[in-house]
Amino acid sequence: MAQLDFYIDPATGDLDFSNGLRLTEVGGEAVAQKVNIRLRFFFGEWRLNRSQGTKWFETVLTKSATDYNINQEIQRRVLDTEGVRAIEDYKFSRDNPKRSFECSFRILTDNDDTAEITIEDIGI
Repeated sequence: MAQLDFYIDPATGDLDFSNGLRLTEVGGEAVAQKVNIRLRFFFGEWRLNRSQGTKWFETVLTKSATDYNINQEIQRRVLDTEGVRAIEDYKFSRDNPKRSFECSFRILTDNDDTAEITIEDIGI
């Protein structure tokens, strides 16, 4: 029997109720959803386990942030996501004067599915 998960709209981060409560089967789309949730989850945000989360304020959004440190943090969080086997076609660019960055990549799942992910705005 296939596992199901609630579908979260990647543009809003909200549950998708456009056609009733939408479910997604575990596969590339569901694993990509898990990756997006993990990347948008800030370090120390969950009070039941303060050691979880992406270190946006500690590593990425600092004056001394380097491309290497930013990429390491993003890739660490992605590869630690259940169902992700590898990251392919990783691209990263940063605009220091605007204090912005963009990152896009493809994940390969444990089931040989793939999914494209782009990070442009993390909601700060």
